[in-house]
Order: sequence, then structure tokens, then C-alpha cells
Amino acid sequence: MFERPTAEAPFSPADGLRYLGDGTPVCVHPEKVGLPPGRYKSKGAPLVVQLDLPSDPSQVATHLHGVFHGTAPALLDDLIVQATDQIRRAFPELDALSVLRQALG
Repeated sequence: MFERPTAEAPFSPADGLRYLGDGTPVCVHPEKVGLPPGRYKSKGAPLVVQLDLPSDPSQVATHLHGVFHGTAPALLDDLIVQATDQIRRAFPELDALSVLRQALG
């Protein structure tokens, strides 16, 4: 997966897709599928994403809403676990379950 089109993954007019030299299909617009750029198939990169919460507790639910609704479904469970842990550590005054409900709503 690349952040944008590249010569390393030329366009195939036959099917409208991009491929590496070994024939591995490549995504060049990861934001459209909600995944961070990575070589998941060709290099065996793990399918993970690192969550970073804002420093202002009043922005956490809004930030998480954008993250959750813009990510691939395969990453959602891990992001929820990360968010729960980070909220409890960084913002003990917040109820993590309530924040997650707001973010997912």
C-alpha cells in the first residue's frame, strides 16, 4: 500500500489496478479503505494502527469519532481497546465507556 500513485506500482490498463513487479496488487489511496499505508501482502507487515488521543479531554470523543468512522473494520476492535486503555490512563476523570459510546454514535 502506498500513500499515492508511484512508478514502483504501475497502472494496468487491462483491469484498472496497480501491481508491483511480482504481480502483487497495490492500493495507492489508503485513506479510501481506512488503512494506514503498509506492505501487508508483499512484505507481511502487520495490520495495526497506533492511536494518539488529543491532550484536551473535551476533544477525545470527537477525535475518536473521526478515527473510528474513518478506519477499516478490521482495525476497529484494536482501536477500541487502545482508546479504552488510553482514556483510563490519560483522563481518569472521564468514563471511558461513555466516551466510546459518544464516539461510536
